[in-house]
Amino acid sequence: MQRTSLNIIDTDAALNLAGPDAEVFPVPGAIVVVGNSSTVIIANPGDDPEVSGVWNAQEFRLVGPAPAPVVSRLMGPMPFTTTGTPPEPLVHLFVRLDDGCIHLGVVRVAMCEASEGVLIRCRFRISPPLSRASLDCVRPPTTPPLLPAMEWLGDVHTDPGRALERFVTGWYPATSTQEPAADIPRSIPWALADFYRLAARRPAILGSHNRIKPINKVHPDSSAEHLVFGVECQGGWTWSILWEPGGSDTDPTVWFEDSHPVPEEEPLSRFLLQFALEEATLSAVYQASCDNLPRHLLPALENCLQRVPLRPFLSPADAPTDFLVAPGLVARVGPSWDDGKVDIWIGAQHRSSLQALNRLDIPWRHFDG
Repeated sequence: MQRTSLNIIDTDAALNLAGPDAEVFPVPGAIVVVGNSSTVIIANPGDDPEVSGVWNAQEFRLVGPAPAPVVSRLMGPMPFTTTGTPPEPLVHLFVRLDDGCIHLGVVRVAMCEASEGVLIRCRFRISPPLSRASLDCVRPPTTPPLLPAMEWLGDVHTDPGRALERFVTGWYPATSTQEPAADIPRSIPWALADFYRLAARRPAILGSHNRIKPINKVHPDSSAEHLVFGVECQGGWTWSILWEPGGSDTDPTVWFEDSHPVPEEEPLSRFLLQFALEEATLSAVYQASCDNLPRHLLPALENCLQRVPLRPFLSPADAPTDFLVAPGLVARVGPSWDDGKVDIWIGAQHRSSLQALNRLDIPWRHFDG
């Protein structure tokens, strides 16, 4: 059920919910009022990932720093809450309007992160979810930027290195002025060498979930037969190529190794494009996801996006993954635990890229559009 009406009250009335002698703590984009009766959060309307605000229909994000009294109120007594401890006061969430505040109800802490007594960030669950009209009021839509074109799709098979470069430079802004290394060993195949040259200016492409090892960490495995260049986030598997100094294979097979080596379906040049698409999806600021979607509903999503013409990624892990793309958007589609169903994870550069998907008959578990 979605919240369909707005409850607007005077700002003073909102503050009074905290009770007398409440303390007010400003944080980026909001104030947190800690009182004996309740906690009151009053945020500004807007859509800036760097400050506090309504993130989607079911989530509010509080961005710190905030001091110890806020940490104690939101996270409870540390390090433990003993049996019989009375429940913490309710947290009321408001968003400012010109003529008062919109009451979004009582929210629950979903996740908090603190360091040395200072609150870094906190996420709250909004229930019931906000309607689209309410969401647009407290998180006004912003003008979408010019999103990268999709011409790189035409290079996937004819020039995968160029496809990778065009995708990466369109998705990731340059964050480093470091010059690409000029002394990459000749034993490194051209595709991996070019990947490292791209990573010099855009280190994010090395991954935030799984990782491509920095060039100075690439090493042969214990057998000295494979050159290990990638690792799974929890160390569950590695990716490697055959270790052949002076070899003639310019685009070698990628070997996925858990208990024993198994080849990925695409050679190194196109594997690296798949890796970049996977990490772009998982690390995007704006995301959408759905679990256990019946496969017969998948064509509705495919009609909105273009399929990347590659054989499945991660097939050796029994998780064959395909990628669909649109300007500013990448979707990964992989098998669910249930036969005949798929899991979808979508990353977007801007909220506007997700809007068309909101009209689909897909039960989104998480939707930032």
